[in-house]
Order: sequence, then C-alpha cells, then structure tokens
Amino acid sequence: MSAMRVQPESGWLGDVLGLVAIDMRQFFDNRLFAISTLLTSVSMVLAFGAATDQMVSPAPTAANYFGFVFPGIIGAGIMFSCTYTVGYTVIIDRNRRTIEDLILSPLSYSGFLLARLVGVVLKCLFQFALVVVLGVGVFDARIESVPLFLLGFLTACTAFAGLGILVATYTNEISFPAVVNIIVIPLMYFAGIFFPLTNLGTLGDVFARLPLAVHVDIFRAATSPDFPASASSTLLAVAYSFLAVGIAAWSFRRRIGHG
Repeated sequence: MSAMRVQPESGWLGDVLGLVAIDMRQFFDNRLFAISTLLTSVSMVLAFGAATDQMVSPAPTAANYFGFVFPGIIGAGIMFSCTYTVGYTVIIDRNRRTIEDLILSPLSYSGFLLARLVGVVLKCLFQFALVVVLGVGVFDARIESVPLFLLGFLTACTAFAGLGILVATYTNEISFPAVVNIIVIPLMYFAGIFFPLTNLGTLGDVFARLPLAVHVDIFRAATSPDFPASASSTLLAVAYSFLAVGIAAWSFRRRIGHG
C-alpha cells in the first residue's frame, strides 16, 4: 500500500503538511537512520572539542582551533545530513511507487518537492540544535549573530537538499552514495574547515566560492565578533539555495514526466 495518501478535499497546503507528517513519522520510526544522520557532525564536535582545546587557531577569527573548525563542522554536518536524507527519501518514494501516486493525485510536483524540503529542514534541525548545544554548552563556542546563523542554516539546508534531490533523481540506492561522495567529500576538504583557504593562494580564492565554503564563511562570521559576514558569501549562499532547488525541481519533473 502506498505511503502517500492525498485527500482532494484537504487542499494543497493540507496535502503538503500531510506528506511532511508522514515523512517525519517514517524518519523517527527508523531509529538507526535517524541516529546515523547525527554521526558526522556530533562525532566531529566531540573529537575536535576534546582534542584541540589548547591548540592555537590558524586564523584570528577564533580563540582556539576548535573555535576555528566549529563553523565548518556545522556546515559539513548540514551538507551530509541534507544531501543523504532527502536523496534516500526520494529514492524510497520511487521504489514504493509514491511518485506514481503523485502523478495521479491533485498534489503538484512543486507541492511534493516543498514537502520533501520542509521535511529535510526539520530533520536537519535536530542535528543542528544538538551540535550547537554541544559546541556552546560543553566546548565554549560562541554565537554572535543568531539571524546570520539561521540564514546560513536555511540556505545550506535548501542548497544541499537540492543537490540530494538532483542526484537521487538519476540514481538508485546503490549508486546514490557513490555519486554523492564524489561531490561532497572534495567540497568538505576544500571549504576552509580545517585550514584557511588563504594558504592555497589563488586556488583558495576559487575554492572560497564553492557552496560549502561560502556557508562556512557565514557560520564563521556568525560565531566571531571580529569577522564580519562577507557580502559575496551571503549573496552566493542565497543564490546557491535557489539555484539548487530550481535545477532539482526542473530535473525531477522532467525525469518523472518521462517515466
């Protein structure tokens, strides 16, 4: 029996919220998957927080090395969580023929994708909150700008969720993780998480424009009183968010429309 049940009388918004509720229930029913989404960022916070407290920061944006890597841990955690979570959800939808129900239902493609995006933001919010609590409460990280922090969270979630939907649209449960790793692992290493990108010279200026790097820049500005947010990073973060969702929506509709 299909997991997706759309009631014509409930209206578009009701259908979207109903699909979000089903998504969240399935997520928490699968406890192993829910816990695994926390693994990357939480383990990084614990490891770096415990082992690098006395290490000097490689840049003046933080008091110690943990303060330097903490914004990057947040960004990398969002990237991995959102890309994998929404990607596997879309693949499961396809395997369970939920997509076929969508074509026959009153819920539009945009409503379906909106529900999946809202679901992945809510799932990632649990990880995000836990990492912040650990970083601030246990390892003395600082949050200087809550609005900037939330902007980085929302744009990172939607940008990498768009990436996950795009990859999942053209792969299956076997090839999906391999394709995602080819993309996200290099992004993580060249995002300025572990060392300043200025160390790479001209090449570092190129890497600084990549999706994860601009979000690390935003989180770093949100956690440091002496590191203002770069206007270019902020604009790029918003642009990546809209671009990723737009391309994912177009590809999804085209792919499903062709069977």
